[in-house]
Amino acid sequence: MQNRIIGLVGNPNCGKTTLFNRLTGARQVTGNWPGVTVERKEGQVKGKPWTLVDLPGAYSLEAYSPEEGVTRDFLHNTPPDLILNIVDATALERNLYLTLQLLERKIPMVVALNLYDQLQKSGGKVDCQALSQRLGVPVIPLSARSGENIDGLIKALEEENAAPVPLEFGRTQQERYKMIQKLLEGVYAFGSMKEDRTEKLDDLLTGKYLAIPIFLLVMLLMFTLIFGYPGTKMKELAEQGVQIVSVWLGGLLDQAGASWWAKEMVVDGIWAGVGGMLSFLPQMALLFLFLSLLEDSGYMARSAFVMDRLLRKTGLSGKAFIPLLMGFGCTTPAVMAARTLERGGERKLTVLLIPFFSCGAKLPVYILFSAAFFPKSQGLLIFGLYIFGILVGLLWIRLVSDRCKEGDPPFLMEMPPYRLPTLSGTLRHLWDKCRGFVGKAGTVIVLLSALIWLLQHLTFSLDWTNQTSISIFGMIGDWLAPLFVPLGFGNWQAAVSLLAGIVAKEAVVSSMASLYAYGNAAGLSAALQGAFTQASALSFLVFVLLYMPCMAAFATIRRELESWKEALLAMAGQTVLAWISAFVVYRIALLFWPV
Repeated sequence: MQNRIIGLVGNPNCGKTTLFNRLTGARQVTGNWPGVTVERKEGQVKGKPWTLVDLPGAYSLEAYSPEEGVTRDFLHNTPPDLILNIVDATALERNLYLTLQLLERKIPMVVALNLYDQLQKSGGKVDCQALSQRLGVPVIPLSARSGENIDGLIKALEEENAAPVPLEFGRTQQERYKMIQKLLEGVYAFGSMKEDRTEKLDDLLTGKYLAIPIFLLVMLLMFTLIFGYPGTKMKELAEQGVQIVSVWLGGLLDQAGASWWAKEMVVDGIWAGVGGMLSFLPQMALLFLFLSLLEDSGYMARSAFVMDRLLRKTGLSGKAFIPLLMGFGCTTPAVMAARTLERGGERKLTVLLIPFFSCGAKLPVYILFSAAFFPKSQGLLIFGLYIFGILVGLLWIRLVSDRCKEGDPPFLMEMPPYRLPTLSGTLRHLWDKCRGFVGKAGTVIVLLSALIWLLQHLTFSLDWTNQTSISIFGMIGDWLAPLFVPLGFGNWQAAVSLLAGIVAKEAVVSSMASLYAYGNAAGLSAALQGAFTQASALSFLVFVLLYMPCMAAFATIRRELESWKEALLAMAGQTVLAWISAFVVYRIALLFWPV
């Protein structure tokens, strides 16, 4: 069995990434919208000496979008040994347009007829043998989602496939579609059992008047469940587990005869920071779970369509909402996903707007402060923070959009069918997200917690001290603290925690846990109640919500903007906007909670 490079090519939303994961065992994110695969990705087919290259979704090789350009350039500059063309059996006429263009490349090809099970459920059918004879390449029916007939596909890939003979037809779009109709005549039946459930749901979920209220209601319900009884109970159990580990670590170090400074660094420094982070993992997991269900069901794609009307007023289209939604998870991949936007001005505005969509790394800060100061309205407050960040971002973009606006942006997007999320897919997404969160706690947060503990005990002359106020961290905090006095939290611990948050937003919580020397979130909450008021706590939350993202996100933004100057100005402007917003919120909050 020879080594070979296989290029996986298909339309957006045809199940391409799902098939890639099925064949390679990889765990790429699968989304129900175009543009999830921004760059080509490679993986080894399980049990075979084959490299499978997952190329961005493309409707055509004429490269109308950046992702289509990636696919076209790969096929032209580094042609693979074999093309695996995945097509949607429920929309075969549209998908075969790309297939005809691939045949012209004269590269051996196998056609994977995906979603064949759904076609059969609707009463449709395809004579795969007859279609294979007409196309001159193997046509294999399968379901990438369930794994049905994957073995048949592997057998077809194992065979020595000859280069196809291009079909004779004109080169205009109309002539290509005429050829497709001729190819499908007598071999393809879409089915007579038309499902009107999707249309009825779309009438409700994408309607002019109810779409946005329903979207907000769905988000509010999600936050209510996360910060209601299920989420808070899980968090309490996690806090108890963190405290048990803290006591166990202390006892273990005592038995090992560890020095006082080693015990203090491990228990009150590193574990206080890491444990404070891990206590929020259950609620983070619930957030990841709900977002995964919404994505896999097809609802998130509808939300992009719904938001198109609102985004047009800022010079964006609904397609920009896809990377913006990804910003709720992590700013860095969301900024990279903005590459799928065809227009340079819209792409730039989207990159500037994404940091206002609160990333998951900020959620532990919201949970900590809302539980300490607003326990009865925790879910509503955090939901309000997310909405407030979006509104401020839209206003900000509105102010700067005139220099980037390129006319009324077009928006054309294929709506995926509603699907019931699979248990395996949902659990895989949940595991990947939680693993990333824990991985950061085990690397970045461990290092930062150790560094913070060390800086708490060293002066600028490198003398050892137990007086934190004269330590390196304390002195830096004293220099920064006056900047935040007008915002209500002019203490050095808050200042240096925000500084650590520039490295990673999770570090805000871990820094406070280390600085206050508490190994669990419950003890930290009590300490914060002595350092903040309700008004200053709300001001602090607004500042965390809006100030510049972490360094990894900043580096990605600079690369996408292709300018250090523009990136630095954007981050400075966002931080100044955060200061102004927090100041205004603090002054208004003092009317309700006077000091």
